[in-house]
Amino acid sequence: MKDAETARGRAIEDDNRREVETRERQAVENILSAYLENPIWLVDQPNDEAALSITRICRVLGFEQSFILNEDLRQRVAEICYFLDLATVGDVAGYSPAEVGFLARSETRMIMGAWARGKALPDSIEGWREIRLSRAQTEALWQQKLHDAGLRVVVPPISIY
Repeated sequence: MKDAETARGRAIEDDNRREVETRERQAVENILSAYLENPIWLVDQPNDEAALSITRICRVLGFEQSFILNEDLRQRVAEICYFLDLATVGDVAGYSPAEVGFLARSETRMIMGAWARGKALPDSIEGWREIRLSRAQTEALWQQKLHDAGLRVVVPPISIY
C-alpha cells in the first residue's frame, strides 16, 4: 500500500513538472511569435506604428516571462521588456525606438535559441550590450523627464515575476 502511494505521488509530481515545462516552452514560443506578429522596421515605418508593435511585444514579454523557469533567461527577457517599454516613448541610449525593437528581437532570438539548445546564455549582441550598459543613465534621464513633467512617480526597477 505504501509503495502504491509513493508511486502515485511520484506520478503526480512528474505530471506537474511536465505541465510546467510545457507552459515554459509555450511562453518561449509566444515571445518569439510576438516579434513575428508585430514587425518593427528600421526604415519607413511610422513612429506610431513602431511604438504600437513595441507595446504589443512588451505586453507579451511582460506576461510570458513569468512562466520561464530558467532564472537567467527570465531576467534577460524582463530586461528586454523593460527597455522596450522605455523605448515606446523615446530614444534609449541614443537608439531610436525602432532600433531598440530591432536589437531586442535579435537579442531575444539569440538567448531563446541558446536556451532551446541547452547552452549557457551568450553575451549580448553589439548594440544591445550598449543599451544594457546604459541602464543607470537611461533610468536617470527618464526619471528627470518624469520630474520635469511634474510627476512624482519613480522609474521602477526591472520587474521579475
